[in-house]
Amino acid sequence: MPWYSGLIVLLFLAGCVNNQPTIGKKAFDKEDEYIIKGLLYEDSNATKAIQTFNFLYKKTNKYIYFKEIIKINFENRNYKTTIKLVNDFLKKYPQYSDEVITYKIDSYIVLGNLNKALECSKEYIKIHRNIEVYKRIAYIYIKKHEYNKAIQYLKTIYSIEHSPSILIQMGDIFFKYLKQPNEAISYYQTYINEYGCEESICNRLAEVYRSVYDYEDLISIYQKMYKNNPNDEYARKIIYLYIELGEYDKALRFIKKYNLDERFKYLIYKTRFDALHTYKDAYRLYKVTHKDRYFFLYATYKFQNSKKGILDIKNLIANLELLIKKERNPLYLNYLGYILIDYDINPKRGVELIKEALEYEPNSIEFLDSLAWGYYKLHKCKKAYDIISKLKVDDKDINKHKKIIRRCYDSRKNHK
Repeated sequence: MPWYSGLIVLLFLAGCVNNQPTIGKKAFDKEDEYIIKGLLYEDSNATKAIQTFNFLYKKTNKYIYFKEIIKINFENRNYKTTIKLVNDFLKKYPQYSDEVITYKIDSYIVLGNLNKALECSKEYIKIHRNIEVYKRIAYIYIKKHEYNKAIQYLKTIYSIEHSPSILIQMGDIFFKYLKQPNEAISYYQTYINEYGCEESICNRLAEVYRSVYDYEDLISIYQKMYKNNPNDEYARKIIYLYIELGEYDKALRFIKKYNLDERFKYLIYKTRFDALHTYKDAYRLYKVTHKDRYFFLYATYKFQNSKKGILDIKNLIANLELLIKKERNPLYLNYLGYILIDYDINPKRGVELIKEALEYEPNSIEFLDSLAWGYYKLHKCKKAYDIISKLKVDDKDINKHKKIIRRCYDSRKNHK
């Protein structure tokens, strides 16, 4: 079926009202051919399209052809002509005024004559209750920055048709221009309670909640949106909000409830770990990612927070030994070496491990400090002093080592 067939039907149906020809009855033999010709001209030659429909109108006296002439003029930006034609149409066919009045109002608006558009609109609604004209009046007041007046008309429209687009306009005016976020919230919540969490409305409500820092209600809205449309974007927003509020357990419960993947758990554990440096979260990160660096952090932080003394040192060493068997990471080598040295467990092996770490990072101040400390523990004070005296940094631990090693070096030198 051709694309224009629906329009042809409408044009003929319009002929059955107000003494027009009956449905399907042509006013003259070639009427349908001229209709097709006129419709085809609309896309290529507006002048010929107008001429064709003007011929049809004069030949048949059907108002629908007059209306089509108005439409073509408006779409081709002949706004002054459109206004004149609408006025002529209204005199002749007042019963069909609803079908053309907006062409006149919109022409005034496009021409920048808002006052005339407003005057025309208000005159019209005194007699006709036309929802489209109410919309134009609201739009004009918005353009004129008269938001309180715009709201009154939008409320009227909204009372007639509970349209999400009208509600969004109202909400935006309350929130952005009248600085009345509670009014916007009230309207949005009422709509959601009655019709459900329509995405555009819930997104607008979320925007208002975010602006007033009402994170609890913001989370609630995102949860409704996620329930309707479970996608990663909403899940991520919910989790980030829980993180911002420090409610990690609620975030984890949300992840568990909807069986979300490990990426979200990682986000929780990583954020909490960065904030608190807990070995439990480091271990959870390791379980989620299987990355050795988190196992290393787990082992070291657990040791640093331990109160079990030598038992935890042995446990730490065992864990570090496992790590360096898997990967000769200089950080792991240095840490294990330093533990063996500092706790006098095996300073000689500790020095060898740190030397290996220095093969990867020969200028590491941390590793050089560990090596100097290892030589000190092996009673090689000159070697220790030669290394640590070259470290020009202001660090509490290194300065402490410097003093001790310097005393050892001086006493050995003086002893000789």
